[in-house]
Amino acid sequence: MARGKKRKAGSAPEDAGENGVAEQPSTTTEQPSKKPDKKGKAALFKAPEASEVLEIAKTRNLYKSNLFRLQLEELLKEFCQRAIPRLETVLKSLRSVLLEKLQCREIQADFAAEFPELQFHQRGGPSPSPLAFAPPTRVDVVGSFLLNTSLKDALEVDLSLEMPRELFRSKDYLNFRYHDKRAAYIGEVKRQLSKGLLKGVEDLAGLDVEFEALQGDCMRPCVAIRPRRDNADGSDDHWTVRLLPTYSLELWPERMLSPERNALRPEKSGDAEDVGSATAAPVPTALYNSLVLEDGRMRIHLEMLHKVLSQFPAMRDAVMLLKRWALASGFLAQASGSRCVFTPMNGFALSFLAAHAGLTSNVAPAQTSSFQLFKLALSMLVSTDWASQKVIFGKEGTAALSAAEAQACSAHFYDADGSLNVFWRLAPFIDEVRWEAQRALKILDAVADPFEDVFGRRVLPELVWDLVVRTPQLSTRALCPDLFTGSASGNNGAVSSSRLPADSPEAYAWCQQLRTVLLAGLTDRCLRVAIRLVGEPGMRWRSKVPATGVAVMVGLVLDPTNLDRALDRGPSSQDQVAAEQFRALWGAAKSELRRFKDGSILECVVWSKPPPGRKVESRKQPAVVTQIVRHLVAQHLPKPLAQDTDVVTGPLGMVANLEERERRLWATFETFRTHLCQLSSLPLTIKDIHPVDASFSYMDPLPTLAPPAASGSDGGLRRNLHHVVVEFESSGRWPDDPTAAQKVAGALLLQIREELGSDLGIEADATETFLDVRYPEAVFRLQVFHPHELRETANKVTNLRPPTGGPPPCEQAVARLRDLWWRPRLRASLRGHVLQRPAMAGAARLCKRWMASQMLSGYEEFVEHLVAYVFLHPSPFEAPTSPQVAFCRFCWLLENFDWQREPLVLDLDGKLTEAERMSLRESFERQQGAQKATSSLSLWVATRFDPHAMLIRSPTATLVTWLRRRAQQALGTCGKRLLGGSTATDWRMVFQLDTAAFDLCLRLLPLPDDPHANQVEESAGKSTKKKKGGRAADKLAAAQLVSREAAQKLVHGLRKQLSPVCLVLYDEQNQLLGIKWRPSAFLPQGPNVLMGSTSYTVVAQKGGDGKAPLIVPNVLCLLSNVASLAQGLALDAQVLGSK
Repeated sequence: MARGKKRKAGSAPEDAGENGVAEQPSTTTEQPSKKPDKKGKAALFKAPEASEVLEIAKTRNLYKSNLFRLQLEELLKEFCQRAIPRLETVLKSLRSVLLEKLQCREIQADFAAEFPELQFHQRGGPSPSPLAFAPPTRVDVVGSFLLNTSLKDALEVDLSLEMPRELFRSKDYLNFRYHDKRAAYIGEVKRQLSKGLLKGVEDLAGLDVEFEALQGDCMRPCVAIRPRRDNADGSDDHWTVRLLPTYSLELWPERMLSPERNALRPEKSGDAEDVGSATAAPVPTALYNSLVLEDGRMRIHLEMLHKVLSQFPAMRDAVMLLKRWALASGFLAQASGSRCVFTPMNGFALSFLAAHAGLTSNVAPAQTSSFQLFKLALSMLVSTDWASQKVIFGKEGTAALSAAEAQACSAHFYDADGSLNVFWRLAPFIDEVRWEAQRALKILDAVADPFEDVFGRRVLPELVWDLVVRTPQLSTRALCPDLFTGSASGNNGAVSSSRLPADSPEAYAWCQQLRTVLLAGLTDRCLRVAIRLVGEPGMRWRSKVPATGVAVMVGLVLDPTNLDRALDRGPSSQDQVAAEQFRALWGAAKSELRRFKDGSILECVVWSKPPPGRKVESRKQPAVVTQIVRHLVAQHLPKPLAQDTDVVTGPLGMVANLEERERRLWATFETFRTHLCQLSSLPLTIKDIHPVDASFSYMDPLPTLAPPAASGSDGGLRRNLHHVVVEFESSGRWPDDPTAAQKVAGALLLQIREELGSDLGIEADATETFLDVRYPEAVFRLQVFHPHELRETANKVTNLRPPTGGPPPCEQAVARLRDLWWRPRLRASLRGHVLQRPAMAGAARLCKRWMASQMLSGYEEFVEHLVAYVFLHPSPFEAPTSPQVAFCRFCWLLENFDWQREPLVLDLDGKLTEAERMSLRESFERQQGAQKATSSLSLWVATRFDPHAMLIRSPTATLVTWLRRRAQQALGTCGKRLLGGSTATDWRMVFQLDTAAFDLCLRLLPLPDDPHANQVEESAGKSTKKKKGGRAADKLAAAQLVSREAAQKLVHGLRKQLSPVCLVLYDEQNQLLGIKWRPSAFLPQGPNVLMGSTSYTVVAQKGGDGKAPLIVPNVLCLLSNVASLAQGLALDAQVLGSK
């Protein structure tokens, strides 16, 4: 009870002051020995009041935890709208100017000639008469500013200018006449404000006046007024005032713009094949009608929302939570900038949704919290079947759609009068909105701390979508409702179908068309489809309207288990209706009839299966899913649009996750395991045989070549080398001395070689520490693991309790524990996860390839841990289903994880308890406390097998900043490519590195598949032509076989000798080595540095005797050491720092 009382005091300071508990400090310096007052102590332990019990129950039942409740409270505090004195002054002065100082004038009938900076429909030609411009009848503040529900960093204040009724005729709501007059009116307002009206008012000086496309539609311009950037003197000047023309509700009867009425006529009867001929009945234009009604109902809707907010005290916070959720889900654009990703969802629709949820909740307004209203609004989104039901504001339940309403739109949420559909823009996006709402509700009910998953994430395309289809930028009219003409038809007929409204905007029509055909064509290959608009949601201009509008982007989340299927079976040929639909989807040229073994004759489509073993998807050999998407785009979009539509599949494209090479390796390994277990001459029984290499978990991007056999029996045969550990059953015959135990292990290896050669005829080469067993397709390097040998080291390294005192374990013993115990168990666990999540293997190979391109080879286990974390702990996202998405999550994790304050704990088997996690955190905090003196940042990754991060090799503190900066750049490049800000060749920028950052670069001997392999031949003076006998090729292959192992030894030697003065980085895949001098190491130092192995120069100080000489590194000797270590291995050396 006392704990609950303290929580209440922390959340409500005013109540705490009345009780006199929270205001008193726990300790005081004036009276340290004073005993607590009996009255205060009694108040502390008294029974809680009814209100306190209710608060505790609400926290437990609604919020699940105190932490989540506090997070929401802090989030809502951030949204508090600050008072901006200058903005209030500007609004008052601007209202006076608009009502009193705008001059009446006559605007010529040809609006396009009068305002060349605007666009007009002018259907049927110019207006028959001039427009008599006059000041607005009234000016009102509308939107979220008065409701105090603005979420944007840059505050936007909307002013509605009610245009005089005398400007319009009784039929001006038809054929965009109203919109043409509206654009001319706002054009004249902008002209007069720009020509001196603002300059004459002191409070309005220093303001810029521009046109803005309202909700991205350039055909609905408004005026945006904001402070000039050169005059902005503080954060308070980040605001914009928008002038929105409106009309009086009494101007036209509401029934003339009801959803079932037609208000658009085609410009020519021959251009509207989809909406009927001139003699046919006009089709309803519900979307166009809603567009007109929006302008006339701004003030009424504001009054309606204000009334609900007054009734529900928590409504404002509920609206803020909804907006934050929509922003985190990617529905709202974060800022008004170029190439944003957004949907037409806006704050007004979310406010309407929250108000409706409050009115129909049947809960007392005073007892309803903001979080309850938030969940009620999400529940309404999920429970409504938008394809067949509609919602009316303030009325409980849903109503069935009529046939005309179902044809008009896919999402119906009407205001209280039932005339304006608030959700008309969300029709193509409503399925994804509903899916995100369902996901949020599921997380809120199942997770104790759901804040990051629901409100904290940021849905970027590169972090979510496996494949992206992006059209070129459409026209500036793409978001304006209009009747489709013959130009909006695909190669398979008109885009308008029974599911598309007749007056659907062009962008929304392509959204719906692409979504429908991709879902129908990909079938079980596709898990989810998401649609976004790419562009600037609030385009602004002064004298020339933008040339292009938004682009349509469709993101696909794919199922990796079904991507490689090359045959898609359709309906039976006897089902004529289904067969015709199948042929309409794929085209008559692609669809074909096939007879199967069971006698069935089905419509089918066949795709070319790319060759196995490829590393990168090419345009000539695309993946099956890429072929399907490109065919559907070409089949169902107009040819000019389809040719410029881009299909983006990631840096490497869609390649196989589980390669056939590793599948064959496991078959060979099982044979090898069987042979070892059948050996009868061994004195001890084999307990298990553990694979070690990354190839066993399908994660090795570059296999290691085995050295040639000592007997020379290989004959030029190239086989891969794979490390394996054999573990014998425990026995008292093992010696206690570690050295003696290693000798016994060597004797066992000799016995294994003896019996394999004599009984099975398998060749093997033995050394003191390992045995190379040669099979036709692989060479297994066998080592013996004895637990008793490393028991003392394992107790210090693998004990979940943080180590306390004592000397650190020996480095050599830790290395043996890493090779013989940790890596085998890590490999077995990773393989189990890869078989369940195939994309994990491809992601690990891609991330290792990227790390190598950044000169950071040698951290393979670190990469595997982070990739596994991305899949096993994907919060706040869903688990990735493709390597490219996992790679972007890998970069995102490197950049955004709080490495300094949080340990990254990877639960490989899902069995870590809270107590064990607390032990890992204690170990992390102890290590971080030791590093505070150096202010260095380390990447601390722990698992059950390595609880104190002593076995995993992570990048050093010096490389952490470099790595995180490169990850940020790679993630930005991927996002830019998806949004169309770059070309396909810019994928190379993800893997390219400017070597000018290094002081010395060495090009080492290439690997066999290295494109630089011809340099070896040229340096040796050999011809590239084949020679009889192949002796030159054998010598070249032998040099390449040892190059990788020798390069690793070179890197280790350079790091051991030169680590005090430089960083040694290595790209294993391209055999490139870079050296970066440490600037601080070349400053004069004391004689104590001479204790190391680095060469130094001793410089005597001026000023006489008694002064110790200064020590500086000898660069010439350092370069000489590098040259001697790299002798015979380096093809080229370049001192970049000398340029």
